[in-house]
Amino acid sequence: MKRTYRVLVFMLLAGLVLIGGCVENGPVSTGGGQTTETGTSVSTSTDHIGETDTGTATTTETVTETVTQTNTETGTGTVTETPTPNGSVQFDEDGLPICTGDMDEDLGCEDNKTIDGSGPGFSLPEDILLNITLEPVLQLVPLNPPNLTYVGPLSSMASVPGEEDVIEWVGLATSSTEPGKSVTLTLHFKNESLLSQYIHVPFIMDPVTGKKVTYQPTVMKLSEGDEFGKRWEVHLYGGISGGSFTLYEITGNGPLKLQEGTVELKGSSASFILENFSSIFPEKTYMSMEAVPMSSKFSTFTYPSKESFVIKAKEGRIDYYTSAFFGIEDEPVSIRTTSSEYDLIFEFYVTKDTWLSFTGFIDSSDDGMADWILEVRDRNYELKDESGSLFRDGNVTVENTQLGKKVSLRIENFYSLVPWRKFRFWMTNWIERFPAKSNLWVDASEGMSIEKDVDLYLVAVVEDVFVKENGDYAEGEIQLSSWAYGMTWPDGKAWPINHSSIYTFGYPIGHWVEAEDNSRLLYHDDRMTGSLNMPFVNGYPILAMPIDEAKKYKIIVLETAGWDRDEPGKYVTKTVGYLTDFAVGMATGEIGTVADYAYKGATWMNWLATGQSGDELWGSVFNWLAGAEPDKVGNAVYVLHPNEADFTRGYRVTAESRDGNMRVTYVIYEVEVPRLLKYDNLKAELLEVDFTKDTEIGDDEYYYYARACAGFESLGETEGLHNVEVNVLAPAGYAYSYPVSSSEGATFNRQPCSASKLFHKYLSGNELSLKPGLAMLERDDARVPFLYMEYSGWEEDAGKWGNDDDPMGNVGITIVFDDDYFDWDVTSGIPSKYWSLDFDVCGVSGGCSKVWFGLDVRRE
Repeated sequence: MKRTYRVLVFMLLAGLVLIGGCVENGPVSTGGGQTTETGTSVSTSTDHIGETDTGTATTTETVTETVTQTNTETGTGTVTETPTPNGSVQFDEDGLPICTGDMDEDLGCEDNKTIDGSGPGFSLPEDILLNITLEPVLQLVPLNPPNLTYVGPLSSMASVPGEEDVIEWVGLATSSTEPGKSVTLTLHFKNESLLSQYIHVPFIMDPVTGKKVTYQPTVMKLSEGDEFGKRWEVHLYGGISGGSFTLYEITGNGPLKLQEGTVELKGSSASFILENFSSIFPEKTYMSMEAVPMSSKFSTFTYPSKESFVIKAKEGRIDYYTSAFFGIEDEPVSIRTTSSEYDLIFEFYVTKDTWLSFTGFIDSSDDGMADWILEVRDRNYELKDESGSLFRDGNVTVENTQLGKKVSLRIENFYSLVPWRKFRFWMTNWIERFPAKSNLWVDASEGMSIEKDVDLYLVAVVEDVFVKENGDYAEGEIQLSSWAYGMTWPDGKAWPINHSSIYTFGYPIGHWVEAEDNSRLLYHDDRMTGSLNMPFVNGYPILAMPIDEAKKYKIIVLETAGWDRDEPGKYVTKTVGYLTDFAVGMATGEIGTVADYAYKGATWMNWLATGQSGDELWGSVFNWLAGAEPDKVGNAVYVLHPNEADFTRGYRVTAESRDGNMRVTYVIYEVEVPRLLKYDNLKAELLEVDFTKDTEIGDDEYYYYARACAGFESLGETEGLHNVEVNVLAPAGYAYSYPVSSSEGATFNRQPCSASKLFHKYLSGNELSLKPGLAMLERDDARVPFLYMEYSGWEEDAGKWGNDDDPMGNVGITIVFDDDYFDWDVTSGIPSKYWSLDFDVCGVSGGCSKVWFGLDVRRE
């Protein structure tokens, strides 16, 4: 109803003068008298830089005119004819007049019927004083039928979606006999109080001091639209009964005065007339406002806040246009969308002829399914709903450009179908999909933007760990723990230091990795080291921070420590306490003078060596990270600058411990997580475990661990050194040990992913094959940055000598939920993925096993 009201309001002071016989265009006066008879116009043409405009409308009588230019613009315009106001005319809900019994039937009125008259356009609201007078002139043309010709103002209005709190709309009107010569511009505020604040007096006299207090004007800015083109300003002032304006051209020598005039103030509208508009301004003029209030309680603002209005005075048009462009490297389609107040213009740039006919899918209800289907051919388009009913159709233009063939179309009154002005979009020619592995999110609610429909995360993975000396005279029993956090501080200062939550991860979930000297500690596949669309990434994740948050920090610290585990000691309950100190900048040895200034205590190596900490809680929460009192194997730190690198294609870095004994490779990704994964279920499965090679003669005693983690979850805040509260994030999901006893026989023991201890028994046998079919993790919302899956097999030993259980192999993999990783259907916006993978792994002691993982991401 809002648009119907505005058209109705805009018709109140416009009309058509009908005189029996022939009527021609007469001279128009721009004096200050009240309009007695007015006419109006509607134009559906919308031009913008580099655009192709097409438009149609259906009325009682329609004339369509197509103009093709040799440059980059083509367009179609439709004239919609409306009747002449007749006395105190009433209007129906469509803005058409209703004749009543006291109206002149000689003019075609009948009771309660509308008049099918002629004359394009719609008029300004009745609270606006439009200084245009119509003077019809009779022209005798023998032997020809009556020629009914429109005489009156050409006018239109425009508003900015989402920006109607102060100025609700702007309007333009000009004479149809000399269009563009004199132009009336109108600003309609939300209420009279706002108008008086922004169209205010130039000065007041302070009654106490007697001094003159001046105020800055509200300024209307007009330009050619080019960076170095001509510019003009209209300075607007108000008053009690009226105001004034001054038009300046902005030159290199300062403002040059061109015109002065009065501002009509009526209700909540301010109107003024610029004479000789087309002689001063270009055919397409760009306009914006800088509104300056009189009171400091109100704020100065720019209107529109993004882009500008476009004035085409000779057509009586003012429109708000906003556009955006999107393309993906090596894909055959790129797209520009332009929005006016009601209409949507698509421009598709295609580099393959197979894309000259295609289908677009519009999801406006955010459920991943197409609510509107756009069928585009080389000459016309049709917009249908999901049931196939036709709602819009129109012309399509095709022209050659440097970006490929430009396929342009205009969907009139599109935002009556999608009033919230936001929608998801993808398209297909039934061979290819664009985007091939994503959706687009189009948002015209405030300006215009097109982006991939994803959530962005910065994800870091410990991809490889290598040790020279394992810390033991025989095989080392090595536990890895990693953590990550962000830090920032004021420019030019070293204090205060702000820090993020701390992300923590330990490997493996149970026991250790048995390693010889010069050993690689993590499962490694050379094919899985750099591509987000591969089945998995080697290693385990230690960071999954939203990009917007990551960019708040000057540095992000990634750290991995390794210990050779020996007999348990008191260090188990204290070892990770030093992480609190390190997370808030207390680790002086690794981040330079900033942290040194923050804390003058011992370096982090001293904290590690002594096991001292300000907090016992870390040990109870995270003793799965470090384990027993260790021999130090190494500590490798990488300091990441999130605002100074591009991580979209992956970023692989290597860090060594100070003594060179341990080398850690980190892989950092910018992960684009499809938002529509929220409609998918996620299931991570342990499908099968085979113990393929024993470590002893006769039956062995087998058991295994497994876990699946999807993203990080908060474990709450813990108090660190100097009473600093640190939020702790740990992997989210479950860890399992098998077997444990139950009334129904052997089953699983389940704990959180960060479990401190997993109890188990064992199965006796020789090269056993087990098919657990275990759903390690199930979620009904698959929108996570990663899924981590891990397995470690063991054979139990006993006794004081040689009592270390023998490893049967370990594997840990990270699956990054980037949009490139998933499968995308051409008719659905919801991605999916299914696979099962097997891994052959062996321990240093000679035992081997094989494990099958399964992943299922789909909408039920």
